[in-house]
Amino acid sequence: MAKWHHEQGLSRLEIREKIFEWGKENNLYIKYNINNDVISKIYKYDPPKLKSVEVKINQQDIENINRRFDNRKTKLVALAMLCYSKAHSGSDGYFNLSSMHLSFWLNMNKRGLRQRYIRELIEYEFLNEYPQNKPTSYKTWDVAFEEQSTRYKLTIPVVNAGEFVLGSNDIKKLYAEIFDSPL
Repeated sequence: MAKWHHEQGLSRLEIREKIFEWGKENNLYIKYNINNDVISKIYKYDPPKLKSVEVKINQQDIENINRRFDNRKTKLVALAMLCYSKAHSGSDGYFNLSSMHLSFWLNMNKRGLRQRYIRELIEYEFLNEYPQNKPTSYKTWDVAFEEQSTRYKLTIPVVNAGEFVLGSNDIKKLYAEIFDSPL
């Protein structure tokens, strides 16, 4: 239930209220620590969803990736950033993405993802990174760390058109279809 409400875009507080409202309507006593045992875990372990936008990849997108990268994992990260940008960027092209969520979506190590693959995307002019001001002191709860995201903008044109479509948020299947190669 928490996951469904999370995918609908509700905040943590709204999810909490919906769960307790449901419990009250059904005369159920909820004994768990909903905040930490349920809701926080949804945010921590649930990979990002790509709204209800149909994300399409075109030949120019593929050429832009192939022109810059050879490594399969780097191409996967570039494709994921492109898809995420098409689904989540504003009219100005900027989007926020947590490296933790990206690492879960791609099933990659977070440190390697940031230090190797995202850095390569930046160095080869595929992506610009705009670090946000972080508070100087952090709370000790996991929540203080898990929602940190970075602001990005692709340097290539982002047009949601093309023959390849991301289905069921399965980025690896899309990669195999586009590059005719499994990971």
